[in-house]
Amino acid sequence: MIKNIRTTERNTLMLHELEYPFDSEYILKKSKSLKRRLLEENTQRIPKKIAVLGGSTTHDIIRILELFLLNQGIEPTFYESEYGMYWEDAMFGNEELNAFGPDLVYIHTSFRNLRSLPEVKDSREQVEDKLRSEFEHFQVMWGEAGGHLALSDHSGQL
Repeated sequence: MIKNIRTTERNTLMLHELEYPFDSEYILKKSKSLKRRLLEENTQRIPKKIAVLGGSTTHDIIRILELFLLNQGIEPTFYESEYGMYWEDAMFGNEELNAFGPDLVYIHTSFRNLRSLPEVKDSREQVEDKLRSEFEHFQVMWGEAGGHLALSDHSGQL
């Protein structure tokens, strides 16, 4: 379908299906064929190692993220943490993750990963305390992830 393809200044294949506004259901349904179309062109891409640390299922996130990155001329390689192990991987690392040496760490969580959700009966001060506690919890993790995971820029471009 030539009408769904355009070429950028970099002479890279770009799919209109991956431009805003996009149909997320269509992209999920057609992800394999979209990836195949993107990879058909033997274009030079910027290689990037991306660690995805998840507090919930990350398979579909990685599948779709790969399409958008390929569409922008980035060739991603992913490390995917075990389900629910984002905290442990960020705080303590692990051999496989450390050996992977990510250029970028994406921490994917949801409300299910919050330790203390506000309740209807909570006062404004209690809600703010819970928010502050959760924020500090994630700040510690973000700080540790940078210390334990040797983030590197192998290509000179981030």
